[in-house]
Amino acid sequence: MNFFGATLFGIAAWQLYIAVALVLSFALLTFHRRKKVPVNGSAGKGPASKGSRRVAKAVQDFMSTVRLSDTQRIDRLHRVVTLTAGQKADLKEMSFGRLSKLSVALTGIEQARGKDFARIKLELGGASADCGASVKELGENDFLVPRATIDEQRCSIMYVCGKPDAVSFLQVKVQNLNPVEGSVSIDVLHVRGRQAA
Repeated sequence: MNFFGATLFGIAAWQLYIAVALVLSFALLTFHRRKKVPVNGSAGKGPASKGSRRVAKAVQDFMSTVRLSDTQRIDRLHRVVTLTAGQKADLKEMSFGRLSKLSVALTGIEQARGKDFARIKLELGGASADCGASVKELGENDFLVPRATIDEQRCSIMYVCGKPDAVSFLQVKVQNLNPVEGSVSIDVLHVRGRQAA
Protein backbone atom coordinates (compact mmCIF):
# COMPACT_ATOMS: atom_id res chain seq x y z
CA MET A 1 0.00 0.00 0.00
CA ASN A 2 1.33 3.44 -0.98
CA PHE A 3 1.02 5.69 2.14
CA PHE A 4 1.89 8.85 0.19
CA GLY A 5 -0.40 8.24 -2.78
CA ALA A 6 -3.53 7.45 -0.74
CA THR A 7 -6.30 9.99 -0.24
CA LEU A 8 -8.36 10.73 2.83
CA PHE A 9 -11.54 12.79 2.39
CA GLY A 10 -10.22 13.94 -0.97
CA ILE A 11 -6.90 15.15 0.47
CA ALA A 12 -3.65 13.50 -0.61
CA ALA A 13 -2.00 11.68 2.30
CA TRP A 14 1.33 13.49 1.79
CA GLN A 15 -0.43 16.83 2.27
CA LEU A 16 -2.02 15.55 5.48
CA TYR A 17 1.37 14.31 6.77
CA ILE A 18 2.96 17.70 6.09
CA ALA A 19 0.09 19.53 7.83
CA VAL A 20 0.37 17.29 10.92
CA ALA A 21 4.17 17.74 10.99
CA LEU A 22 3.78 21.55 10.81
CA VAL A 23 1.18 21.60 13.61
CA LEU A 24 3.34 19.40 15.84
CA SER A 25 6.44 21.52 15.10
CA PHE A 26 4.56 24.70 15.96
CA ALA A 27 3.22 23.16 19.20
CA LEU A 28 6.69 22.00 20.27
CA LEU A 29 8.23 25.37 19.42
CA THR A 30 5.53 27.21 21.39
CA PHE A 31 5.95 24.89 24.37
CA HIS A 32 9.73 25.28 24.29
CA ARG A 33 9.48 29.07 23.98
CA ARG A 34 7.00 29.40 26.88
CA LYS A 35 9.39 27.54 29.14
CA LYS A 36 12.10 30.11 28.38
CA VAL A 37 10.04 33.33 28.38
CA PRO A 38 8.99 34.63 31.83
CA VAL A 39 5.23 34.62 32.26
CA ASN A 40 3.66 38.05 32.60
CA GLY A 41 0.14 39.08 33.60
CA SER A 42 -1.50 38.30 30.25
CA ALA A 43 0.34 35.12 29.22
CA GLY A 44 -1.71 31.99 28.77
CA LYS A 45 -5.09 33.75 29.03
CA GLY A 46 -6.03 33.96 25.39
CA PRO A 47 -5.99 37.05 23.21
CA ALA A 48 -5.50 40.21 25.24
CA SER A 49 -7.52 43.34 24.58
CA LYS A 50 -5.86 46.65 23.79
CA GLY A 51 -6.60 47.84 27.35
CA SER A 52 -5.29 44.59 28.86
CA ARG A 53 -2.05 44.92 26.89
CA ARG A 54 -1.65 48.53 28.08
CA VAL A 55 -2.17 47.49 31.69
CA ALA A 56 0.26 44.57 31.34
CA LYS A 57 2.82 46.92 29.74
CA ALA A 58 2.34 49.47 32.53
CA VAL A 59 2.85 46.78 35.17
CA GLN A 60 5.98 45.58 33.39
CA ASP A 61 7.33 49.15 33.15
CA PHE A 62 6.65 49.87 36.83
CA MET A 63 8.04 46.55 37.96
CA SER A 64 11.26 47.20 36.03
CA THR A 65 11.86 50.23 38.30
CA VAL A 66 11.22 48.33 41.53
CA ARG A 67 14.15 46.41 43.05
CA LEU A 68 13.00 42.96 44.05
CA SER A 69 14.72 41.33 46.99
CA ASP A 70 14.15 38.87 49.80
CA THR A 71 12.56 41.68 51.80
CA GLN A 72 9.86 42.40 49.20
CA ARG A 73 6.44 42.76 50.86
CA ILE A 74 3.04 42.20 49.23
CA ASP A 75 -0.03 43.85 50.80
CA ARG A 76 -3.55 42.93 49.73
CA LEU A 77 -6.84 44.67 50.52
CA HIS A 78 -10.11 43.13 49.37
CA ARG A 79 -13.72 44.14 49.86
CA VAL A 80 -17.10 43.34 48.29
CA VAL A 81 -19.66 46.17 48.48
CA THR A 82 -23.33 45.83 47.54
CA LEU A 83 -24.87 48.99 46.10
CA THR A 84 -28.19 50.02 44.59
CA ALA A 85 -28.61 52.70 41.93
CA GLY A 86 -27.42 56.07 43.18
CA GLN A 87 -25.36 54.70 46.07
CA LYS A 88 -21.65 55.30 46.53
CA ALA A 89 -19.01 53.51 48.65
CA ASP A 90 -16.01 55.42 49.99
CA LEU A 91 -13.02 53.06 49.95
CA LYS A 92 -10.24 55.54 50.81
CA GLU A 93 -8.84 53.12 53.42
CA MET A 94 -8.12 50.70 50.54
CA SER A 95 -5.90 53.16 48.64
CA PHE A 96 -2.59 52.47 50.48
CA GLY A 97 -2.19 56.26 50.41
CA ARG A 98 -1.47 56.09 46.64
CA LEU A 99 -4.74 57.76 45.64
CA SER A 100 -6.15 60.93 47.16
CA LYS A 101 -9.66 59.47 46.64
CA LEU A 102 -11.01 55.99 46.07
CA SER A 103 -14.74 55.50 45.74
CA VAL A 104 -17.13 53.38 43.69
CA ALA A 105 -20.60 54.56 42.67
CA LEU A 106 -23.39 52.59 40.99
CA THR A 107 -25.29 54.80 38.56
CA GLY A 108 -27.71 52.03 37.57
CA ILE A 109 -28.23 48.77 35.72
CA GLU A 110 -28.51 48.92 31.93
CA GLN A 111 -29.22 46.36 29.25
CA ALA A 112 -27.28 46.09 26.02
CA ARG A 113 -27.01 43.27 23.50
CA GLY A 114 -29.38 41.16 25.63
CA LYS A 115 -27.10 41.31 28.70
CA ASP A 116 -27.24 43.22 31.98
CA PHE A 117 -24.46 45.70 32.76
CA ALA A 118 -23.73 47.69 35.89
CA ARG A 119 -22.91 51.32 35.22
CA ILE A 120 -20.02 52.03 37.59
CA LYS A 121 -18.27 55.33 38.14
CA LEU A 122 -14.93 55.45 39.97
CA GLU A 123 -13.26 58.35 41.74
CA LEU A 124 -9.49 57.94 41.78
CA GLY A 125 -8.39 61.43 42.75
CA GLY A 126 -7.70 62.56 39.19
CA ALA A 127 -6.22 59.27 37.91
CA SER A 128 -7.80 57.37 35.00
CA ALA A 129 -8.60 53.65 35.03
CA ASP A 130 -8.55 51.24 32.09
CA CYS A 131 -10.80 48.29 31.31
CA GLY A 132 -10.97 44.87 29.71
CA ALA A 133 -12.51 44.10 26.31
CA SER A 134 -15.96 43.13 27.66
CA VAL A 135 -16.31 46.44 29.55
CA LYS A 136 -17.55 49.53 27.73
CA GLU A 137 -15.94 52.84 28.65
CA LEU A 138 -18.54 55.63 28.54
CA GLY A 139 -16.34 58.45 29.80
CA GLU A 140 -13.43 59.02 32.14
CA ASN A 141 -13.78 56.45 34.93
CA ASP A 142 -17.37 55.74 33.84
CA PHE A 143 -17.97 52.15 32.69
CA LEU A 144 -20.64 49.60 31.73
CA VAL A 145 -19.44 46.39 33.39
CA PRO A 146 -20.88 42.88 32.86
CA ARG A 147 -20.86 40.25 35.59
CA ALA A 148 -17.38 38.73 35.88
CA THR A 149 -16.75 35.45 34.08
CA ILE A 150 -13.88 32.98 34.30
CA ASP A 151 -11.78 35.39 32.22
CA GLU A 152 -11.90 38.16 34.85
CA GLN A 153 -9.46 40.47 33.12
CA ARG A 154 -11.83 41.04 30.19
CA CYS A 155 -14.68 41.94 32.59
CA SER A 156 -12.74 44.21 34.97
CA ILE A 157 -11.81 47.82 35.50
CA MET A 158 -8.08 48.14 36.26
CA TYR A 159 -5.71 50.81 37.48
CA VAL A 160 -1.93 50.53 37.99
CA CYS A 161 0.32 53.04 39.70
CA GLY A 162 3.90 52.82 40.77
CA LYS A 163 6.91 54.55 42.28
CA PRO A 164 10.53 53.42 42.49
CA ASP A 165 9.87 51.71 45.84
CA ALA A 166 6.42 50.18 45.16
CA VAL A 167 3.78 49.27 42.60
CA SER A 168 0.05 48.81 43.16
CA PHE A 169 -2.73 47.25 41.12
CA LEU A 170 -6.45 47.99 41.58
CA GLN A 171 -9.12 45.71 40.09
CA VAL A 172 -12.88 46.35 40.20
CA LYS A 173 -15.34 43.74 38.93
CA VAL A 174 -19.03 42.87 39.24
CA GLN A 175 -19.45 39.76 41.35
CA ASN A 176 -23.25 39.65 41.31
CA LEU A 177 -25.91 41.65 39.48
CA ASN A 178 -29.62 41.54 40.40
CA PRO A 179 -31.72 43.63 37.98
CA VAL A 180 -34.97 42.81 39.84
CA GLU A 181 -33.72 44.27 43.15
CA GLY A 182 -31.54 46.80 41.33
CA SER A 183 -28.50 45.79 43.37
CA VAL A 184 -24.93 45.01 42.34
CA SER A 185 -22.15 43.36 44.35
CA ILE A 186 -18.87 45.01 43.39
CA ASP A 187 -15.59 43.25 44.15
CA VAL A 188 -12.67 45.63 44.80
CA LEU A 189 -9.13 44.26 45.08
CA HIS A 190 -6.04 46.41 45.67
CA VAL A 191 -2.61 44.77 45.77
CA ARG A 192 0.67 46.56 46.53
CA GLY A 193 4.20 45.25 46.25
CA ARG A 194 6.91 47.21 48.06
CA GLN A 195 10.22 47.07 49.84
CA ALA A 196 9.65 45.98 53.44
CA ALA A 197 10.61 48.59 56.02
